[in-house]
Order: sequence, then C-alpha cells, then structure tokens
Amino acid sequence: MAEGKWVAGLTPGMPVAEAAIVVLAERFAVVREFLPLAAEQPDAGGDHVHQLRVGTRRAGAALQVFANVFPRKHLRATKRTLRTLRKAAGDARDWDVILAALPTAKAFTASPAKPALDFLLGYAFGERAVAQERLVAATAEAGPLFAKQSEELPNRARAAGGTDAPANFGVLAGQQLGSLFRALTAGAEANPTEPAAMHALRITAKQLRYAIEIFADCFPPLLKENIYPSVEHVQELLGEVQDATVGTERLAGIRARVGAVMPKQLTRVKKGIDGLAASFRAKVPAGKKTFAKWRTEWLELMTALKLEVLASTV
Repeated sequence: MAEGKWVAGLTPGMPVAEAAIVVLAERFAVVREFLPLAAEQPDAGGDHVHQLRVGTRRAGAALQVFANVFPRKHLRATKRTLRTLRKAAGDARDWDVILAALPTAKAFTASPAKPALDFLLGYAFGERAVAQERLVAATAEAGPLFAKQSEELPNRARAAGGTDAPANFGVLAGQQLGSLFRALTAGAEANPTEPAAMHALRITAKQLRYAIEIFADCFPPLLKENIYPSVEHVQELLGEVQDATVGTERLAGIRARVGAVMPKQLTRVKKGIDGLAASFRAKVPAGKKTFAKWRTEWLELMTALKLEVLASTV
C-alpha cells in the first residue's frame, strides 16, 4: 500500500457520512499496515516508523474533520488509541532522525569534536532502543484495540444533525477549509517570531495540509497544485525551526547531566556538544528568514484569491 496521502473516490455531492467511511477506510488501513512493521522491523531505514507516525497523524486529522459524524464516546476512544500509537512512533522516529543526522553534522569535522560524536551516537542509540521497547509495548497493548476500533467506527457513521449540518461533502469541504485558511492566514499576519508561536502556526499548517489531502477533489486543481505545496513548505520549514530549538534544549540537558555525573568526561565531549548546539541555534534565524519570505508570498496569494473570488461574484 502507498502512504495514502490523497484519498480517491470522493465527490462534492456525496453524503458526509459516506465520505467519512471512504476516508477512514484509507487512513486506518495505513496505520494497520505499518504498526506491526514498525514494531517488528524497526531497522528498515526508519521508513516503517516514519510511515506509522505520519499515518496516525493523518488518521487523527480525518477524525477531526468528521467529528460530527460519529458518536462522541466512540470517537474519543479511537482518538485516545491513535494518540498512544502516535506518541510511541514519534519518540522512536525522533531518535531515528538524530542518529541519521549525527555522522554528517559539520560540528564534528574537527578532530577535537570527534569524542562528542561517539558519545552522542551511543547516547542516541540507547534512547532509540528504549523508544523501540515503548513502541513494541504500545503495539501489543493498543494495537488490537485499534484494529477493533478501526473496523467498528466507520460503521457508526451517521448524518450529522442540526440546522447547520453540511448538506454534503462539498459543503463540509468549504466549511472546514475556509476555517483553516483563515486560521493560517491570521497566524501569518500576526508574524510570529518566538519559537512557541511559530510552532503553533506549524500545527495550524499541518491541520490545513491534511484537510486539503481529504478535500482536494472538491476544488479546482489550483488547490492541490499551487496552494498545497505552499502549506507543505511552511509546515516543513517551521518544523526545522522547532527541531533546532528542541535540539538545542536537549543538548543543554545532556551537557548538564554529563557534568553532574561524569565531570571529568565533560572536557572530552564539551567542544563537540557545544559546536552542535551552535549549529542548531544558527538554524533558527535562517529559518525565520525563510519564513518571512513564505509569509509575504502567502499573504499575497491569499489577497489575490480574495480578489478573484470577489471579481467572479460581480
């Protein structure tokens, strides 16, 4: 099975409950496929864990999109199970990324920094092993429950009640994407500069990205071909800023623990750890500069779209 980014078989006029069944079948199948692979074959280039992590994110986003279609009790239970699996996969994936990046980090090119590379590789390997144990445990505990929930929940889909309930999938698409576009644009207009605020905007971009993957066939190709790549880009660049911020904090914690437990060894690894931390810190202003460029382009794009819509109504 492919990673399941785009969902086929959806039309604007289909009932929302019917669309929910199609989407969840696709999203849940990806999680069920990669869950045992991530637990049993974690060394497959990290891809199985990565696909599981992204699969749980997309499945969670789908549940959010169709929240009014399912009984609240069963919806919440499925969300909790997915959250457990996503966190376990996320912990493992984070250390996979670190292990892959360490050997090629420029901070370790100088000989005095090499001891830190060996130390951090060992540290990260140990953390990754522990994370894999948690992933295996989560698979054993929550995997069977998710298998049951993912089979049963789609069968509980029903038309949403209330006077404001969308008449069909296309109307739901307009409601959902309209709200998310406004949220992302408002966040861009606020021009966040602090890592926490930029991370919050990244989450909004992620929500919009996953929603577009569901609703793309309800709109002209412009959404998928032009707007989606821009949303994907800002999510990734803000993710790099967040990773650099978290990486800097993580290295500070490691440095402090080494100093407290093995003070004599700190002199051997200090130079390399500090050099890597400096390279992380340097990524933040670079990321902010790239974000500023994206922000200008995004606001111009949103203004152009508003003018186009206005002109089409005149």
